[in-house]
This record gives sequence, structure tokens and C-alpha cells, in this order.
Amino acid sequence: MQQDIDERVDDDRSPEQHEQPDRQIDPSESVTLFAIALGTIGALAGLAAGFFFSSGSGTGASVLNCLIATLAGGSAGVVTGGTIGAAIGVLRGVSAPKRTADSTSRANLTTLS
Repeated sequence: MQQDIDERVDDDRSPEQHEQPDRQIDPSESVTLFAIALGTIGALAGLAAGFFFSSGSGTGASVLNCLIATLAGGSAGVVTGGTIGAAIGVLRGVSAPKRTADSTSRANLTTLS
């Protein structure tokens, strides 16, 4: 009996119901993704630059130089990645539903009471 019901349910479905919806990008996801990715790349580039430009000074100064370069590169990468992610999120992302004048006046009335 259960098999008959399953077969009827499968027959009623059309191929159009199985289509995948368009992927909408949440702006916060794109900002976070690009910030993490470019922040990591920037930190690695800063670390490499710290090693490359370290002078013949002592080990402590070289480690401090590499640490500062890593933080600076990572910071620059996070800012750049966040900016790129925000631009992509705004261009391709989810938009908030538009408010009508009626819904705005109802919202104002509920906050006043």
C-alpha cells in the first residue's frame, strides 16, 4: 500500500519542481569570506616582506619586524577583502523587502503604544 502511494506522489511531480533556485549571496557572508581570504594572503605577504627586509640586526628585532609586517599585511588584506566582499554582496546579494507607507505607519503606532 505504501509503495502505491509513493508511486503516485512521484508521478504528480513535474521536472520544474526539481530545479535549483538561483543562489543569492548574503552580503555578510561575502564580506567575511573575502576578508578572511585576503587577510590571510596579506599576512603571509607581510611575513615574507618582514623576512626579506630584515636587516642584519639581532633575532629579537627580526622577530618583531616580522610580527609588525604580518599584522600590517593582514590588516590591509582584511580591509581590502571586506571592501570587495561588500561590493559583491551589494551587487549580487539579497535585498531587503521594500517598506510601504502603510507598514511604516503601523510600525510607528506599535512603538508609540
